[in-house]
Amino acid sequence: MLLNNEGSLLAYAGSNVNKDSKITAAVASNIWGAYEKGGKMAFNNEGLRVMFMDCEEGKVAVTKISAVLLCMYAQPTVGLGMLKFKMEKLAEYLHEPLNNSLA
Repeated sequence: MLLNNEGSLLAYAGSNVNKDSKITAAVASNIWGAYEKGGKMAFNNEGLRVMFMDCEEGKVAVTKISAVLLCMYAQPTVGLGMLKFKMEKLAEYLHEPLNNSLA
């Protein structure tokens, strides 16, 4: 999912867009924003790069690309290392097109 800082869903890839994906987008955006605002002191002024959440029905990873958030979720059986690897590769692939389209 691609979402803006307010949690609005901009793009989605999956079997169906439903109410749950919109809720996931809003929750991920709010948590990201809270850590981004309040977490800089805790992280020695380093920005948040990737956020992982281990939820009851799966795992969620969030990262920022340009001015949007990329949110991926996976089955509970997927390892965090694999989810991180996929997140990094997709973010790398989308970085240039998103910078060009949002500039």
